[in-house]
Amino acid sequence: MSALLSMNEVSGGYGDTQILKAVSIEVAPDEIVVIVGPNGAGKSTAMKAVFGLLNVRSGNIVFDGDDITSWAPNKIVQRGICYVPQVDNIFRDMTIHENLEMGAFLKSGDLSAAFDRVYELFPDLKDRPRTLAGSLSGGQRQMVAMGRALMLDPKLLLLDEPTAGLSPKYMDQIFQICRDVRETGVSIMLVEQHAKQALAFADRGYVLAAGQNRHEGTGEQLLADREVAEMFLGG
Repeated sequence: MSALLSMNEVSGGYGDTQILKAVSIEVAPDEIVVIVGPNGAGKSTAMKAVFGLLNVRSGNIVFDGDDITSWAPNKIVQRGICYVPQVDNIFRDMTIHENLEMGAFLKSGDLSAAFDRVYELFPDLKDRPRTLAGSLSGGQRQMVAMGRALMLDPKLLLLDEPTAGLSPKYMDQIFQICRDVRETGVSIMLVEQHAKQALAFADRGYVLAAGQNRHEGTGEQLLADREVAEMFLGG
């Protein structure tokens, strides 16, 4: 099966600082891929490169047959990729429904099908559409952020640390929602600090360190790899 997304030996960074050093990552259709590694490994930077938020100095990024290297984020959204950052990812002074409506900014006409699809994926939000997003728990706010991105019916969803700061209950719930989203035909690439839990549910994973590829394989393979466990998963 051909890849939906291919990062091919991408190097780049911010200003004069190079963070990524020939990083290669692929995401297939209907696949969940997780990027793990120590702090400062370049995980979030790799994701930002895909979304046009990084100066790519070499290599290229191909999405669904198009070379999108260094495209502007708005053009990337139109092409079918949506990105949920780790922080500041909701409008706190807007209701849940208004947040979702903002996510559909590129759509015109009747949005009822998009709302129905998102509320089906996030039943915690369905019964309280007029609740201010800022009053929600951390896990519920993350659901709003993910739901807003899904309003555009993307082909690929990028999630940066979706379980950061969440309780184990909400962490498990977010991972299950990722599986549910994948079942609707949306591929997912996510960055995670909870490496063991993420690899246990992901289809495949990549381990980055110092801005470079170190290991890749299925989640099961990486969890069983002694070197990966000792160096990146706490033994």
